[in-house]
Amino acid sequence: MKKILAIDDSIINLKLLQQVCKLFYSEYQFIKATSGQLGIEIATKENPEIILLDIIMPDLDGYEVCEILKSQKSTSNIPIIMISALGQDSMERTKGLIAGADSFISKPFRQNELRAQINVALRIKKAEDLLRKRNESLELFIKDQTNNFLQSEERFLQISEHAMEFYWEIDLKGLFTYISPVIEKTLDVNVNELIGEKNYLGLFQLNTKKGKKSNIENCFNTQSSFNDSEVELTIKNKKKIWLSISGFPVFNENSEFFGFRGVCYDVTSRKVAEIALHKTVKEIKTYQKKLKNLNTELTLVEERERRRIAENLHDSLGQTLSLAFIKLSSIINEHFQADVHKVINEISELLDKSIAESRRLTYDLSPPILYELGLIPAFKWKLEQIKEKHGVTTVLTGENLQIEIKKEFNIFLYRIVSELLMNIIKHANATLIKISIHKSKKMYYITVQDNGVGFKKQINKKANEKGGFGLLSITERLDSIKGHFSIESKVGEGTIATVVVPLSEG
Repeated sequence: MKKILAIDDSIINLKLLQQVCKLFYSEYQFIKATSGQLGIEIATKENPEIILLDIIMPDLDGYEVCEILKSQKSTSNIPIIMISALGQDSMERTKGLIAGADSFISKPFRQNELRAQINVALRIKKAEDLLRKRNESLELFIKDQTNNFLQSEERFLQISEHAMEFYWEIDLKGLFTYISPVIEKTLDVNVNELIGEKNYLGLFQLNTKKGKKSNIENCFNTQSSFNDSEVELTIKNKKKIWLSISGFPVFNENSEFFGFRGVCYDVTSRKVAEIALHKTVKEIKTYQKKLKNLNTELTLVEERERRRIAENLHDSLGQTLSLAFIKLSSIINEHFQADVHKVINEISELLDKSIAESRRLTYDLSPPILYELGLIPAFKWKLEQIKEKHGVTTVLTGENLQIEIKKEFNIFLYRIVSELLMNIIKHANATLIKISIHKSKKMYYITVQDNGVGFKKQINKKANEKGGFGLLSITERLDSIKGHFSIESKVGEGTIATVVVPLSEG
């Protein structure tokens, strides 16, 4: 049975969450933990579908618990929704997201809001689980096909060591003067019917393509050697076989050409294996392409869901709060007792803060500026947010340029640049961040540069082995829009990351 885990040191909060889950998610088993350490142990053992996590707890706080769960392979894919009164503070929200939380809900919360967040997290997890399962199936399929091919190759090598080949000789006219008897087993023909009667063009079926001479015929005409020329033959009962033919010209003591000698090998087993392998590789490539398309569609679905939630927050919650603020403001100048005025002012301040917080949440989920004004204004807004929140100097060049790619791919570039900026904030200790945009005849170039601590470049296998995203995720996203990514960094000298996208995607 699928499970929902709640981690909170408050029994009252746990009972409230249990009632919500019982009301809307009766098919899920609700399990609870009253401390961070216990929550980690239960999550590792029970592998719940989602975790509802409080921040303020006595032993390990929510941020520490979140970081530990996201660092463990067995629990890294479980969505975590942080629920705390600290959610009204944008710095705390940012801290939670950096720790690995998938979303944040402020206390007190509405049941519909919590339900919406849980539904989104469950949908995303279901899609991610499906993608992981398909990736695992693909890996098993490739491994199985590779083993089958290696076994086929081994069998072929064993057969080749004991295979029988036949030898032949032809005269100036191309008629056979000698053929070893093994040909009767290979081609199911009578040697006596071939000697002096059959031309090499007919036996090897080289005269079926009019106007186009084979390599064997060209070598015969130019009296030059040939090696491993493969021909496909149709013999009795329409059976097809493949021969590898090698030959060399023969001259008499006076250096006069008088024919050819050669050898034929039956390579049918190898060709069948090659054809099967080619078909398998083609099927694998097709499957990989489908997986990439699925990954792209999954990302777009996620972004559409983010935008839908953001619009709902703006249209419902934001407008409701604004209307409440306006109505409250309309009576603020009325004659009330001092304590009533104080309460009205406090409520007004809380509403104003809630409006600002809902606006920030809307922009975090899906910045409207990206859809209304475009990609470069969204970059500019992102840099302004970084400057305001972190005190880092930011510079944007090329802001008058228009990046005209498909609208659905704008979000890819925005998320990629946002991820690069977040990496700088988290790891680089930079005081200056620059975004430069320019284009050539065929490409757009978006460069993100910082003056931070830098690092020793290692875009290596570890990211893939550990299942991490980061730079690997950027590369995969760009691959879906036929772009590519490069990064240059030196310890102590900062980092330059360049995203390249073709104009043809416009």
